[in-house]
Amino acid sequence: MSSPREPLSAFRTVLKRGGGERPTFPLSLHVLVMVAVASLMLSGLLWLLTSDQTSPLSPDPDDRTTLEVIRLSLYAIAGIGGVIALTVAYRKQRVTEATEIREATKLFNERFASAAEQLSSQRAANRLAGVYAMAALADDWDAGRQTCINVLCAYVRMPYEAPPFRHEREAANNPRRFRPVLEERLIRHSVINVVGGRLRRPPVPGRTWHEHDFDFTGVNLDGGNLNDALFLGRVSFAFGRFTAGTIDFSRVRFEGPVDFNRARFLGARLRFTETRFAAPVLLSETMVAAGTLDFSSAHFTSDVSFDGTVFAGGHMHFSRTVCSSPVLGAKPVLDFSGASFTGTAVVFDRPDISAATLDFSRVADWSHPPVFDLADGPDTVRLPEGEPQR
Repeated sequence: MSSPREPLSAFRTVLKRGGGERPTFPLSLHVLVMVAVASLMLSGLLWLLTSDQTSPLSPDPDDRTTLEVIRLSLYAIAGIGGVIALTVAYRKQRVTEATEIREATKLFNERFASAAEQLSSQRAANRLAGVYAMAALADDWDAGRQTCINVLCAYVRMPYEAPPFRHEREAANNPRRFRPVLEERLIRHSVINVVGGRLRRPPVPGRTWHEHDFDFTGVNLDGGNLNDALFLGRVSFAFGRFTAGTIDFSRVRFEGPVDFNRARFLGARLRFTETRFAAPVLLSETMVAAGTLDFSSAHFTSDVSFDGTVFAGGHMHFSRTVCSSPVLGAKPVLDFSGASFTGTAVVFDRPDISAATLDFSRVADWSHPPVFDLADGPDTVRLPEGEPQR
């Protein structure tokens, strides 16, 4: 088994830059304008204070009056000179800041290119170093953080087949041939763990990853640790395949929407114990064929859609799960419309659903129904027509 590598171009992204700088006038033009204004002011003051037209009742100007006019004019010119000096300093500051921004952007682009080069390497050690280099760049680069996160997510989304179990590898004639895919698994797990590590830290505006989106669409995941993370943006595992290992979402807070639409649960153990979902959770048209989805003590405060999901094998636990809404009068709905219960052991063990509704009224197949141990009244569960209330 081998892990296909994409060329470097798969990781290179055209970075969006802001619009062009506003046109500025040359410094010499600014100075000429100021000198012209000073000359006009001097001439205007002399004319205003000494002309017969503006001061017909004043005596003829003597030397003292002329000196006073000149002194006032010089004060005005000195003030204008100060304005010129401030203008020059302002222009120099702008040039300096623009130069610093260009140098910083150049440095970030060079670091991005270097990290992307490492991620595309044929050597596993270089790719692992590229993961940490890209994560460190995302920490430092506010404007490009989402781009760096997108690259890391894209790496995990690349085609991948999980290695066989240990006993299967040891029974093979040439177990060393599995080394490349085992190295690739280590790198992919490192990406997930790096994301989890960043999202466990308290949010700091402009420095942390919490408010960004994480797109793991189509990922083939066989392990990783995201426990205690805080997601404030959108998270997508749509079309994902969860094949083996343990993916830990324990005590995670999802403040934005979570998308598992059309995912396939084929043997992995997903732990959502004490996880809080503050926005809609989409599990439509998924397949639970093997493994475990454990929502024990999870807290849903918005709707959860299992529309069209096929429960064909494995286990799903809703032990002491809480469903409630912070909005007065609103009731979250766990909607199982069109779902097929044919083999999965779905257990509702004393969930707190008094402020919610479990809707099974329009399921497609009820041949292997869930097991209910409810502390709340039967009106919280809508069973298919003809089924006795439990």
